[in-house]
Amino acid sequence: MIAKKGKRKLVFENTEYVWFVKKTDDTALLSISSVDKKLVLSYRVNQISDEYIHPKITVLQSEKMAPGVYSFFPPLADESISANTIRALLKWYTEQTE
Repeated sequence: MIAKKGKRKLVFENTEYVWFVKKTDDTALLSISSVDKKLVLSYRVNQISDEYIHPKITVLQSEKMAPGVYSFFPPLADESISANTIRALLKWYTEQTE
């Protein structure tokens, strides 16, 4: 189980996820994890302001994909994070093939 203090919940395709944004001095990282920790994703917030053609998402734990950094398409308006942002990232993940 994941400690839920300071984290938000979201149900996507009948699976519960928790997510939070961790801010450092110069960056913010979004962490998304299924409650059972079978899926853990990380995404650097506000990549749209960089000159990335395709933002990157990091798969840290997954039964479906190998851990690593993947290009995310289409780019998100990610200046602020909402449940819609989380759904878009999870939708991208579910659409990936092994």
